[in-house]
Amino acid sequence: MKALVLEAYNSLVYQDVPEPEIRPDEVLVQVKMCGICGSDIHGMDGSTGRRIPPLIMGHEAAGVIAKIGAQV
Repeated sequence: MKALVLEAYNSLVYQDVPEPEIRPDEVLVQVKMCGICGSDIHGMDGSTGRRIPPLIMGHEAAGVIAKIGAQV
């Protein structure tokens, strides 16, 4: 899968990353769209100290369910 990875502060790379393994009580969502907001900008430049690279960016996503855990 593709992801926008914060490799270091002020260094974003769009790259292939492994598909996450889901636990029995989780679902995997195939992201179709992801918004970028102010907290993403502050995370990119390191000004908040809350996002530590390396990190996949984006937390306002919408998508479709790709996999469902056995306990869901």
